[in-house]
Amino acid sequence: MTKVLFIYPNVAKTLQIPMGIAYISSYLQQNGVETFLWDGTFDNPVDIQHWLEFLEPDVVCFSALSPDYEYVKGLAEFARRYTDAPFVIGGYHATFCQQEVYASGLFDLVIAGEAEYTLERFVREGYQATRTPKGRLADVNTLPWPDHEMFKRHFTKQLNWESGAHETSGVFLTARGCPFKCTYCSCDALSKLYDVKITRYRDIDDILNEISYVSQKYKMDTIWFTDETFTMNKKRVIEFCRKYKDQIGIPFSVETRPDTVNEEVLTALKEAGCTTVRMGIESGVDRIRNGLYNRNISREKILKAFHTAKKVGLKTSSFNIFGGPTETAEDIMETISLNKECGVDSGKATLFSVFPGTKMWDYCAEHGYTVRKEYPENYYIDTNFNHESLTIPELIGLREEFDKAISDEQRK
Repeated sequence: MTKVLFIYPNVAKTLQIPMGIAYISSYLQQNGVETFLWDGTFDNPVDIQHWLEFLEPDVVCFSALSPDYEYVKGLAEFARRYTDAPFVIGGYHATFCQQEVYASGLFDLVIAGEAEYTLERFVREGYQATRTPKGRLADVNTLPWPDHEMFKRHFTKQLNWESGAHETSGVFLTARGCPFKCTYCSCDALSKLYDVKITRYRDIDDILNEISYVSQKYKMDTIWFTDETFTMNKKRVIEFCRKYKDQIGIPFSVETRPDTVNEEVLTALKEAGCTTVRMGIESGVDRIRNGLYNRNISREKILKAFHTAKKVGLKTSSFNIFGGPTETAEDIMETISLNKECGVDSGKATLFSVFPGTKMWDYCAEHGYTVRKEYPENYYIDTNFNHESLTIPELIGLREEFDKAISDEQRK
């Protein structure tokens, strides 16, 4: 039987499972391929030698976010000493820097976009007309469930930074793609890659069957839906919540936008067992939030969304970005102020960083900003963007001030 070894670098050491690899693995298995995993979350790089010599895989597949790429190149150079198998790479960096990655000479195939169908064909036939193909968009309702078993080591009790409890969390997707065009995000570039709407919804009953099976098998305490905008389709969300309440009932959390919720939707989420809604504020200043980041969400809509969530009994958490182009310390203090006015229960503030495939990458080049070659491994304490006036220590200090302000509000 054909064997494929996946190399998952996970430089950030997050316990969130990578759904891309999980889906590709299950699709290959459905087509008669054995799949294996070297997981950088837990495994030592030298173990790759053992996997290669023991398994003798037919294909070795790498995945890389931009902050992972230099590390992945090192892993590929090391792995090449022990195998002649073709090397394939996918992920965001391969998608948006495809020619650069192929020019490294380390990879035989560099797949841009979704990889299930293209990789399966390459594994089966051992041939690809181009070494830099664009993967075909997957039909999310014919794919098998993602391979949770491959990542079972991730299902350990860990501290929930929002609740303070130690919980085993399951990660699930109910849809792929996002129609919004935030300039710091790569979703718009993915849409342009395919030149079609890339948002696709999974069948609700199939999702619930997956959650029921996986949550029982791995004894999960909570569910985390990692859809980029969970409440895009209000009618569908309400139907999902009704069925989830009857069939699953495990506490869950979602991520979405303030302009895609209303009291009806938030009430349905609460009644279904949702505990926390995470929404992006990003900046308290219209010039930054809407002008620079293209969020197109008014201050009033943000306040209404957070206050309504509170009203129906949901906890709220916010996402924020500190240190974007032209942003001042005073602007960041406005962001902190808006978070306080929203009454958020918790929040995260990352340092502005720029990545290939985003409009901010182009903006920085066009406006003469310096972008460091090395990507930040942790954008809570580092950035590759050279701000015109704010240093990294100053931004970290403002982030700490944000954390203290939210904590102080909660103690009132």
